[in-house]
Amino acid sequence: MKRTLLRTVLRKEVVGLARLAIILLTVFLLLVEFGYHADAATDELLEQLSFGLVVAAAFVTLGSLLRTGLRGEHIRKAEVAWFILALILIIAILLAPSIGQKIGPAPLLVFLLLFSFIELSRLEIGRNSRLFNPALLFVASFIVLITVGAALFMLPNSCTRPLGMVDAIFTSASAVCVTGLSTIDIGKDLTFAGQIILLVLIQIGGLGVMTFTSFFAFFFKGRTSLEEQLRIRDIASTTLSGVRGFIVKVIAFTLVVELIGAIFVFYCLPTNIFATFEDKVWFAIFHTVSAFNNAGFSTNSLGLYDPVLRFNYPLMWVLALLLIFGGLGFGIIFNFGRYARLWVVQRVIRIFTGKPCQRFPRTVNLSTRLVLITTSLLLLSGTVAVLVFEWNGALAEHHTWFGRLSAAFFTGATPRTAGFNVVDYSTLTLPTLMTTIFLMYVGASPGSTGGGIKTTTFGIATLNIFATARGRRRIEFLGREVSNLSIRRAFTTMVLSLVFLGLSISVVASLESDLGLMPVAFECFSAFSTVGLSMGITPEFGSTAKLALVVVMFVGRVSALTLLVGVLRQVQVTKYRYPKEDILIN
Repeated sequence: MKRTLLRTVLRKEVVGLARLAIILLTVFLLLVEFGYHADAATDELLEQLSFGLVVAAAFVTLGSLLRTGLRGEHIRKAEVAWFILALILIIAILLAPSIGQKIGPAPLLVFLLLFSFIELSRLEIGRNSRLFNPALLFVASFIVLITVGAALFMLPNSCTRPLGMVDAIFTSASAVCVTGLSTIDIGKDLTFAGQIILLVLIQIGGLGVMTFTSFFAFFFKGRTSLEEQLRIRDIASTTLSGVRGFIVKVIAFTLVVELIGAIFVFYCLPTNIFATFEDKVWFAIFHTVSAFNNAGFSTNSLGLYDPVLRFNYPLMWVLALLLIFGGLGFGIIFNFGRYARLWVVQRVIRIFTGKPCQRFPRTVNLSTRLVLITTSLLLLSGTVAVLVFEWNGALAEHHTWFGRLSAAFFTGATPRTAGFNVVDYSTLTLPTLMTTIFLMYVGASPGSTGGGIKTTTFGIATLNIFATARGRRRIEFLGREVSNLSIRRAFTTMVLSLVFLGLSISVVASLESDLGLMPVAFECFSAFSTVGLSMGITPEFGSTAKLALVVVMFVGRVSALTLLVGVLRQVQVTKYRYPKEDILIN
């Protein structure tokens, strides 16, 4: 019995070491292949190593299948498909070496990369609940991704010129936090490989690292522990029963919207400004992903302010809709989508059968209603403010009313954490800048790709003001009472954000005293709200100020409240209450 147990333990250790070795060697191959220029002999050696790793991965998967079958457990179709794919690659290269020479190492590397990611997804998320609570796990995932991204940007093949560590960290943090501030020229300083790295960081950072790892874990791990599902539920802000469906819908919805958006962006672009068809396709894909994830990065040196693009009004509307969709929040979109689907189905049934429409009360929850109303009011107020204050200013170069309306709507929508600009922000009037700072501070909605204090926080604070002014003890909205916990979280979020922003502006202003207070304050608000708008001073910052902005972007993305929740010990509910006493406020 002891020998059998020992043999089983040793077998698991050997298989685990084999999987770890494959993952580490795959990372090494990727770094060498995409990060450095290798000679012909080295390339041949790397191809042989890639082929050997594919064979090893096939044997590891086959061993897992055999053990599962011998134990009488259900064999997962995903592992069978994975083994068949590896077998096809191996047979194709062995029987027809010329095929392997034609296709190159790319299919092998893609296979190994997916294999490694899936194997990492099999790991359980943090067994120690004290050290790896959901808040700390969420924060740690962003730190790891920023570190990996900075290392990738420092590879020779990623940049057209040597990139310093500070600029690499700043670019990586700006991408992962979907901010859009940049100290380098994305189009000129990054190679095509570097731009791909940037786009991947934007996509993962926008949706959340845990969303991707959980997605792969659900499909390739076969089962997940209750503890792990609880952690994912807290990170995804959904119910326990809806964890799997929520993650799948997030990934599917994102890919579909980005595909449709890329098609529209592609047909909105003039062909004569691109050297090749591939350049036009890449521009459309990059800007669609950047817009939907509210990142604001552009491969164009002047961004959308380029004279060829800033008068392209259809492009403005497409990108504006993408950034609005990305900033609404997946939970809000899915909730309203369910209501819209039920509404359409009932109308179709009434048309064909004559039966009255069935009612579904409270299908749209209070959060969705508050987000949609607040977002609409903010978009309207931002557009009107730009039209009023910049009609004869930044909008004067647009000679038609539709052009001015398009530019005003885009300029009023992009501070909602998007970061694209079709006007020069250094030339805007003070009222427009103050309105932009306010819109940046509020930001997007909870559960979205955007930042800021969130529309729900601002909405609850506004409702609280009116409730207090009327002498009401409760906050009521659309036939519902807002919970005390939501009010406390909104108040805490606003206080922490204002305190942190005050400290950030003071620190950066003291480090860059020659740049002026307004540009520095604008930059800090933009970094904290992960917007990416700038008055043109980002490249002028010193190394210390850049690192300070990295901290601001990071705290703005994960939120100061999340950091406190992760660090402070949670107090259990007490069974007693102290006597209440009022405190003088004014």
